[in-house]
Amino acid sequence: MKETHGREGRRERKKREGEEKEVKGKRGGRGGMSGVFEVSELTILWDIRKEELKRLRIPILVAGFKITGNAATYYLKESLSDVERAFRLYSHYFPPISMVSDDKFSIIHEELWFSRSKKLYIYRAEGVERLQGYRGVQSISPEVCAFLYKYARQLVEIFKDLGVKEIYTVGSVMPVQPRGVVHVAFYDAGAGAGVEAGGEGASEEAKEAEEASEAKELPRGAKRIKREGFDAFLIEGEDALLPGFAAASGIASYTLMAEERHFLDLNASITVLEAFREMSGVDIDMDKVREIAKSDIEKFEQRMKEYQQRMMRRQAGRAERGAGLRPSMYL
Repeated sequence: MKETHGREGRRERKKREGEEKEVKGKRGGRGGMSGVFEVSELTILWDIRKEELKRLRIPILVAGFKITGNAATYYLKESLSDVERAFRLYSHYFPPISMVSDDKFSIIHEELWFSRSKKLYIYRAEGVERLQGYRGVQSISPEVCAFLYKYARQLVEIFKDLGVKEIYTVGSVMPVQPRGVVHVAFYDAGAGAGVEAGGEGASEEAKEAEEASEAKELPRGAKRIKREGFDAFLIEGEDALLPGFAAASGIASYTLMAEERHFLDLNASITVLEAFREMSGVDIDMDKVREIAKSDIEKFEQRMKEYQQRMMRRQAGRAERGAGLRPSMYL
């Protein structure tokens, strides 16, 4: 390796260190006076130099922020033979839990993976999934809400720097009457255009993203989400913020949501992946994905059946005692 000296050498060393480990916040990672691992508001540890990733010119990223989306990105990652990890993201806003990978536990974190052959980034967001919780964003504090905005902006800044051109968030929705439709949200690149949102100073990147978005074809049988009267369709959490910030920053962005038949319907994760494959053009071996997901889907289906049976027995008992039946979203 070529040795550099003096001020120039120090600059080169700092640059290399920054590429190998990017830490956001006051403190975090393995640094600090004590030499003990620390986690800040946003701590990012890179496994591969950012400059190397930039040279790969990977244009597409898919992310999952809730149960269905996280399952979809997990099955997709496991189906690829050449995936490598780009970085790990920690935050002291994530719940204080550890998670198992293979046979070892570690502090909860999120990961960016990539496939050279598929030209694809996969972002797995288990920290935010548990932070948002099953009850949705209405239950979180203003402080956590502000963090989610900052988190989304930080990720978009990284993805934009890596050269990502399209971002897809994948998830699910539970309609009153499921019809097997995948709902697709297109994001407005004009939100980041103009000095005072008037469009006069719109960036070329935003314009290009808008044009690319409008030229994008829907997957077969999918439905583009449109406002129909006062009762508007809402997307919450990072499924909304990440593509929202990305589109406003010049990255064509979409949210794909498969319909669930019931809560924790992992079949929806397969359906949404099929739609992503068709819309993005990424070559995915769906037979392999289904094989990986099969045991999980069977286990979750059995759990739901058992849960429904317990609920029915409990409600029947209340009815006998004169309490009356209580409605259930699962029945």
